[in-house]
Amino acid sequence: MNSTTDYILTFDVDWAPDNVIDYVAEILIAHNVKATWFITHESDAIDRLSKNSDLFELGIHPNMLNGSTHGKTEDEILKHIKAIVPDAVSMRTHGLYQSTNFLTKAAKEYGILYDVSLFLPKTQYLKPHYIRFDHSLLYRIPYFWEDDSEMFEDEPIWSISDYTQMKGLKVFDFHPIHIALNTEKFERYNALKKVKELSSWDIDFIEENANKGIGTRNIFLDFVREMAGKGNQIKNIVNFTE
Repeated sequence: MNSTTDYILTFDVDWAPDNVIDYVAEILIAHNVKATWFITHESDAIDRLSKNSDLFELGIHPNMLNGSTHGKTEDEILKHIKAIVPDAVSMRTHGLYQSTNFLTKAAKEYGILYDVSLFLPKTQYLKPHYIRFDHSLLYRIPYFWEDDSEMFEDEPIWSISDYTQMKGLKVFDFHPIHIALNTEKFERYNALKKVKELSSWDIDFIEENANKGIGTRNIFLDFVREMAGKGNQIKNIVNFTE
């Protein structure tokens, strides 16, 4: 991999309804673009993702925060999410929860080899690195951009052209619901969640309330066109030889 030119697409599923997951997956499949999806729950759409393993890697997206439906303790949560994606070797935690003890546990006891919970927005010269602890090895893959973070910028950038000359590894994080909504401001998403529970958002509701201007969908489609027939998965960034 040439980390100075390649982009990596990742997706935090974040309990999106199946129609939204399918919508994003079908675009990627149509353009033959590889990506990694961080999974939060079981569903038919998740099963369909797993059947496209040549394109899609499934990692875990454990919710360690208070009130999590994944469990109450670190072990409960990791057991729950690994039962959904038993072969997962990649992880990004919901809310970027992390600690040395937790990362050690994930690596040593739950087979996680790659953690993507380190967010360094628009930082150049990023590259994978590893940490060793308690006889375990964990590669950490920093990521470069996130759609909901961009929404809080004074002048958000919804085109890849501003990033093409930036050097280093560029892992981008999208949320399928923000692609479907073409979200440009986080307030749009929060307001709609008060109107209707996320799990029940159908295509008509999403299209009626989607941003009609420039937003998340624009930069996602930019990537898909640029990366047609290319892309990578988190588990293949590092040549794991140890």
